[in-house]
Amino acid sequence: MFARLTAKAILAAAAIAMAFFGIGLLGMALAAALVAMLGTVGGYAVAGAVFLVPPLLWAVVTYVSRPRRQPAAAPVNNELTRVLLAAVAKETPWLAIVVTGLAAAANMFLNRNKSPK
Repeated sequence: MFARLTAKAILAAAAIAMAFFGIGLLGMALAAALVAMLGTVGGYAVAGAVFLVPPLLWAVVTYVSRPRRQPAAAPVNNELTRVLLAAVAKETPWLAIVVTGLAAAANMFLNRNKSPK
């Protein structure tokens, strides 16, 4: 299993390196072709814009078209807990405060990884 993961990591690193250097070489070729028409600075600027604008435009469109977040739904209250805490609160109010805090902490702990439905 470790060998497969290592092989996949090496292949992923090789693919990333090939893409990085391939885009770099395409940029150099484009810049070299444009240097004859626009000069050194103009050729490099146009080549840089060709490789920078599409991903930047994609990121902006993705950010703008993302759906708005829905407000979090109100937590579901357990009636049994409420009744028990009310009964305890009649007898000893400080105990009810402590138990309510512990119940809230337990509820937050138990629901921390659940996705909203």
